[in-house]
Amino acid sequence: MRSGYLLALGLAFFSVPLLAQSNDAGVWYSSAHLSTTSTDGSDVKFSSGHGYSASYNHFWTGHLSTDFAYTSLRSNGHIRVGGENVLDLGRMTTKVGTALAQWHFSRGGLLDPYLGAGAAYVKGGTLNSSDLAQSSIGSVVIEKKWGWAANAGVNLNLGHSLALAIDDKYVPYKPSSTSAASSLKLKLNPNILSAGVRFRF
Repeated sequence: MRSGYLLALGLAFFSVPLLAQSNDAGVWYSSAHLSTTSTDGSDVKFSSGHGYSASYNHFWTGHLSTDFAYTSLRSNGHIRVGGENVLDLGRMTTKVGTALAQWHFSRGGLLDPYLGAGAAYVKGGTLNSSDLAQSSIGSVVIEKKWGWAANAGVNLNLGHSLALAIDDKYVPYKPSSTSAASSLKLKLNPNILSAGVRFRF
């Protein structure tokens, strides 16, 4: 019985300093799957995006925090017919800003899973390539949009000031793309998976 009390006291002693850290800053490697847009017998297809993220998280209670993150991803686009690339769209740089409320299930434990939801702002930029320049399409401007985001992840707490983490965000993003020749509604909907380090202070 006494050993059980000592174990509980030890775990409580370990968790109190961790809970005292009310902020963390994170750096991440990120990748994203982008949806395919199908229209008139052809597809607009972007490769998986790769890039980086930075985040800042403030804890209001032991369970509730607000997380602000910025992600930049690069992916290559093509128009495909019958599964074959027929026109190079160039490189798209997708920039995603999110402001999320997160609920942490076990912040003082070794593993801390969490869920979140909130607002997102996404900017797709402009597509340029030699194929576009030689065609009637020209440069393609992708619409900026506000929307929402859903979030899930887990922290592996390594001590009072350091954690490894895996984070996943789903951001619905269906912007209009406009060129000199036409316009098209894209379905991109990035699902952003990130692995990183959180520094607590």
